[in-house]
Amino acid sequence: MLYDFSDLPLNRVYSRYEDRRYPLHALTNLCGRSRETAKDYYNNGKLKDVSASYMVWQYTTGGRGCIEKNHNTKSILPGTMMILTVPGEEIYYLPETSDNWEFVFLTMIGRESYRIINSVEKYRGNLISEEEIPKTMKLFHSLIHDLFAQKIANPFNNSSLSYTLCMTLLEEIGYSEMTEELSSFEELLVYLHDNLHQDISIEEMASLLQLSRSHFTRLFTGKTGVSPRKYLEDLRMKAAVSLLQNETLQIKEAAGRVGIGDENYFCRIFRNYYGLSPGVFQNRSYWQRKDLSETVQ
Repeated sequence: MLYDFSDLPLNRVYSRYEDRRYPLHALTNLCGRSRETAKDYYNNGKLKDVSASYMVWQYTTGGRGCIEKNHNTKSILPGTMMILTVPGEEIYYLPETSDNWEFVFLTMIGRESYRIINSVEKYRGNLISEEEIPKTMKLFHSLIHDLFAQKIANPFNNSSLSYTLCMTLLEEIGYSEMTEELSSFEELLVYLHDNLHQDISIEEMASLLQLSRSHFTRLFTGKTGVSPRKYLEDLRMKAAVSLLQNETLQIKEAAGRVGIGDENYFCRIFRNYYGLSPGVFQNRSYWQRKDLSETVQ
């Protein structure tokens, strides 16, 4: 079911309340309907100059948009809800291959709503199909229309409706499943730290959390900011530094202790990280000439 917003004008409506004296946990301060056709329509969350964080809910009704995050590009099609926190890592825009992108949106402020949307974003990603969140979509449709009609007369009513929208989304994407999964995720990080000597694959990590590889990779990258492979590689290199500094080991043995069986491969990665070979690094006379902290970050 594609929700109909065609009765709304292509316009923006601001919610300003002169009598708002108390900090509210959630408040919708802007909504609108837009049809973008210019190829310079481009939003970079990393470059936003904002004094406070806010959230974006954007539902596509026609055309197609694109979102980029962590070097991964996805199309945003009709019937898709995009949620994100600003500032953030996302870039979204009208791609060259699309004639237009039509959508309705609202922006929210408030510490509690930010916490909820940020958690959903990390757990579920930025794009959610309307079929997955029917109750949320019904509330979103109603809230947008009420805001356009200026039916929400005070900030407390606005806050109540905005917070309900956030909580309904949290309910529909599976709050108990999400909290259990994130708890298991923390246990996985401990497991990786304690088992660097093993050859741990991405599939094994995903299996430990009982997730598909793609879902696991999305969750892991959203939580840590890097891919599972890069995170594990970073851990191994940091552990290798400690071993080479504090223990008398052959390079091959140090490589095996951090889970890398190929000595040549270990030396190549080490040099990429620190700009020198493990052998030079291990040479005690080297540390007498140079402060290691300048090399190993």
